[in-house]
Amino acid sequence: MNTSIPTNDPDNNEVKTLFIFLSAGFRPFFLFAGIYGAVPLLAWLWVFLGDGSTPGNFAPSYWHGHEMIFGFVIAAAAGFLLTAVPNWTGSDPFSGWPLAILVLIWVSGRMAMWFGASLGPHFVAGVDLLMIPALAIYIGRRLVAHKVRRNYIVLGVLGLLFMSNLMMHLEATGTYGDSARFGLDLGMYGVVILVTLISGRVIPGFTANALRRQGVEVETGTPESVTKAVMLCVILAVLSDLFAGESRLVAGIFAAFASLALLIRMGRWKTRLVLGDPIVWVLHAGHLWLVMGFALLAAANLSDAVERGAAVHALTAGAMGTMVLAMMSRVALGHSGREILASPATVAAYWMVIMGSFFRVSAPLVQVQLPGDSFSILIGAAGLLWAGGYMIFTVAFWPILIKPRL
Repeated sequence: MNTSIPTNDPDNNEVKTLFIFLSAGFRPFFLFAGIYGAVPLLAWLWVFLGDGSTPGNFAPSYWHGHEMIFGFVIAAAAGFLLTAVPNWTGSDPFSGWPLAILVLIWVSGRMAMWFGASLGPHFVAGVDLLMIPALAIYIGRRLVAHKVRRNYIVLGVLGLLFMSNLMMHLEATGTYGDSARFGLDLGMYGVVILVTLISGRVIPGFTANALRRQGVEVETGTPESVTKAVMLCVILAVLSDLFAGESRLVAGIFAAFASLALLIRMGRWKTRLVLGDPIVWVLHAGHLWLVMGFALLAAANLSDAVERGAAVHALTAGAMGTMVLAMMSRVALGHSGREILASPATVAAYWMVIMGSFFRVSAPLVQVQLPGDSFSILIGAAGLLWAGGYMIFTVAFWPILIKPRL
């Protein structure tokens, strides 16, 4: 009996496409991350320019930060982790109905944040808070079953992100009067720690492989002592910034140490040798934003001349935005059986996100020198560039994410 799906039947073709789409975690979550990298940012720009309001019970700036971290970044992290964990454990991909359920949980959270206000903040919180624990259960069962202890730290970061999301919702529901700001900062730093950890593992290897293909043999590995020093400095910088209160001196010093440690680590990665390979140098660019973010955070803590918002957006729009785009494009190409080369459209997306981040970080630094409405124009241009980069990614990778592996 022939059980294959006839390719000339439109209904069967749709079933086949859905089957492919749900065959690996990176496919649905990278597609939704690409879309969600643009949509809430464009909505926020509409609000920022004075022509609208954000939905729900969050203050506008908190809604913007919440959706970029717990909507956009979590979708990208889910796609990465659901693809990486089967590789780490030598197990089957997450696929089919279990994957579809997790995607539905993420979509439900976004729908609740956009349209669930009439059902009350407790309902919105209950739906939105499901995603991170569900993701942790999915990947945690395999990590524990296969005793991949080296990556248990990922579960710890997911727990931190859940607590930060919970704190934001506690203020929205009226349970606590002033917890959203701390929750948003905690969520931002949870992602920063994850980016610091993952970039330190993948960038040296990807760089060495790219140079080896060019016939260049160099050492790009990071000594364990440097890795531990970097993580210690970053964690101390995070803790001191979260809990320093009005005493900013210690927070500034630890942020400076974190920036220096990250720069020293990056110095071993031979960045100048990969400047002709966009899909590699964009990873280095994402890491450089980490260096710049902590340097600006140190300056903001040690001087009133630097706005903290510049540091925040260097770490978020810059480091998170660039690294997410870099990893999604690379993982999508590699795991769909395609050559790991950035197309002209993908390179354009890289530059748009990087330049959008640069404008956003620069805006508060030069605000007092800008005439008239130039500050708002600069913020608008930054947002449009950044969102445009993710729109290009979505259009360019849509066929890759829904079509069979080559």
